Amino acid sequence: MAYPEGLSSAVKLADLPTLAAMKVAAERDKDIIDLGYLVNAMGITDPAELVDLAYEKYGEDSIPLSQGRLNYEIVAEEAIAAARRFKQQNREDDA
Repeated sequence: MAYPEGLSSAVKLADLPTLAAMKVAAERDKDIIDLGYLVNAMGITDPAELVDLAYEKYGEDSIPLSQGRLNYEIVAEEAIAAARRFKQQNREDDA
């Protein structure tokens, strides 16, 4: 298929840190599971590191992170807890 000049059929995907930041900012329950897998893939074990990552991507005064750091720390803690559960399940499945 031919595309007009300057356009292509390529799809750009977010990298893992950007995707994690987006999911932290969204604060949706359904994103906690995804965040669990993402933090495992990125080796993040500290909720503060996940929150810092989101603020690095969006900035301190950004609209996506307008609820305050404490709010996103709760999201990050839930994501890290999910990540630990996934690791435990994998160990049990491998045993």
